[in-house]
Amino acid sequence: MRMINEHRNANLCLLKIEQFNALMSILNPTQSSHIITTVAKSLEHQLSKQRQFISLESSLDTAPKVADLGNGILAFVSTKIQPQDELNEELNTLCKQLPKQYQISGLDLQLYYRFSITEPVENDGFDSWLQRGYLGLSQKHQNTDTTAPHIDMDLSLAVSLQHAIRSNSLAIYLQPIVNLRTGTIVGAEALLRWPSADKHLDIEQLILLAERTGLINELSLWVIEKACQTVAKLNQQGYYDHTISVNLSAKNLAIPKLIEKIENSILKHGVSAAQLKFELTEFALIKNHTDMVRFVNELNKLGSQVILDDFGTGYSSLNYLVNYSFSTIKVDKSFILDLTNNETHQVIVKTAIDMAHNLDMNITVEGIEDQTTEQLLIKMGADQGQGFYYSKAIPFDEYLSLIATHSK
Repeated sequence: MRMINEHRNANLCLLKIEQFNALMSILNPTQSSHIITTVAKSLEHQLSKQRQFISLESSLDTAPKVADLGNGILAFVSTKIQPQDELNEELNTLCKQLPKQYQISGLDLQLYYRFSITEPVENDGFDSWLQRGYLGLSQKHQNTDTTAPHIDMDLSLAVSLQHAIRSNSLAIYLQPIVNLRTGTIVGAEALLRWPSADKHLDIEQLILLAERTGLINELSLWVIEKACQTVAKLNQQGYYDHTISVNLSAKNLAIPKLIEKIENSILKHGVSAAQLKFELTEFALIKNHTDMVRFVNELNKLGSQVILDDFGTGYSSLNYLVNYSFSTIKVDKSFILDLTNNETHQVIVKTAIDMAHNLDMNITVEGIEDQTTEQLLIKMGADQGQGFYYSKAIPFDEYLSLIATHSK
């Protein structure tokens, strides 16, 4: 307020740790203080590199640029005369330099941030200025895309998930993949289930939670192990050509020696690498393009096939067909659910099928829910189909009975 009274330019900048209140549900006071201190020290270090961010008080010992307002919100002041979009860009860059992780209770919490920039208003008091800063944080959270996933971070659920992984309380259910030419079930996608949890639990949200709390790698290794175990059980029943597909996340690249661990699971259960397939979405490819190209090549060398999942929903799918060695393209169900009544989707799907075949790839179509759609896809030349028309994801014993009725 002294600066305002002296008619000096100033912007109040607030930075908030996303989901901080949810963090408080698992952190004790010492831990919560430590995480604030860790972020504040990093922020102070970044601000000290630029003169525009002023010291909030001065003494012989310290000249701090950062204030702790509580509830995971830090404040600082910029005095540089510049367009707000330039300051906005500078704060975006600054946020990228702040700590991205915090380890606690065996979890590796992912940290995300948002900020607001507020100019003073003439004859307005500091409380009003600060209140507008808080409002700016709220509006930014509601109206713009941030780097944080849209999920409430229930850390108690994350702790329960960690226990479920380690106590083997999770399960993989199998959704069949059908050869559209023969009607035979030739494989299945392994989908995560938590039988003992709330039946209304959203598995996709749970996976987002696992990604944000650092459990995704442990979870993915568990799924890979179970998939190999499932293949071994199928082999025991005589289904040696049957395949199981596993979904991988971009974050899985951080698993040390991932290819080696996949190979060890394959050898442990005495199955063929060709019976294990891996599905990658375009988002995973965008996040780690160079590393992912290397990873896909290594999987191919191992003998496993790699599938481009959710084809058609991203921005640059055609580029990935050139750069990656995919065996199969899986067309997203958003193009299939109204296929019989949507001529535009018919053109897109038919073009994808022809393109895949010309590139010596197979096409799997998900989201088949009726015979009319199935027959149209067969006419178009699709190779494999997946959807509720055949079956939802089911436990292994039910799956065995199902494939027996579809075998020829």
